[in-house]
Amino acid sequence: MKRLIALYILMMSWCMASWADSPLNSTDFCEAYSDHPMVVMAGEHGLGDVIPTELMKFLSDKKAPIDVRLAVVNRLTWFSETNDFRQFENYLIKRCKAKDRWKLQKKLDASTLAVYAYAMAVSNRSDLGEASDLARQAVEKDKEHSFSVAMACALIEAQVHFDNNWAMIYPTVAAVVNDGTLKRDMRQRAVDIIMEYIGLYEKETISIEP
Repeated sequence: MKRLIALYILMMSWCMASWADSPLNSTDFCEAYSDHPMVVMAGEHGLGDVIPTELMKFLSDKKAPIDVRLAVVNRLTWFSETNDFRQFENYLIKRCKAKDRWKLQKKLDASTLAVYAYAMAVSNRSDLGEASDLARQAVEKDKEHSFSVAMACALIEAQVHFDNNWAMIYPTVAAVVNDGTLKRDMRQRAVDIIMEYIGLYEKETISIEP
């Protein structure tokens, strides 16, 4: 009997792990952009591979669609131990002729800052303080009121809440989806994919309702 109980608890733990992986891990909205050449190229990038210069150039191009750039980041295989993010950061530093990463962050336009922050977050989900701060700066800096910029920030914030307050995960992302003042520059299928996962946490908001 004890073995059955232990097995049941273990199976439930596995189910919870797969259900509640994380807001950054489980929102594969890049699937909505599988027809875009840059996203296809990103899918060919393996763990620890050198990120192609063509992708670096696209990610750092402020004129490139912000939603597609975020989809490329979402599709790429990032892993902090292989320095994938540092490849991107060093490329940006050279491209922007910045002295260091701190100078770089001040030089970046809102959309590229959002891409940079999102890449930083997905490459190291255990330390989100800086990525979260930069994402909020991107939103404040964004005069275009981009839905995609706001969503990148919301997903990072949702990841922060994942570690300490599940009740805030759904409201954080839903607030962006329901904000009619934002420029809807992300494909609806991408939004649907995000909310398919984030919606799993809606029942957790009961704990914060009055």
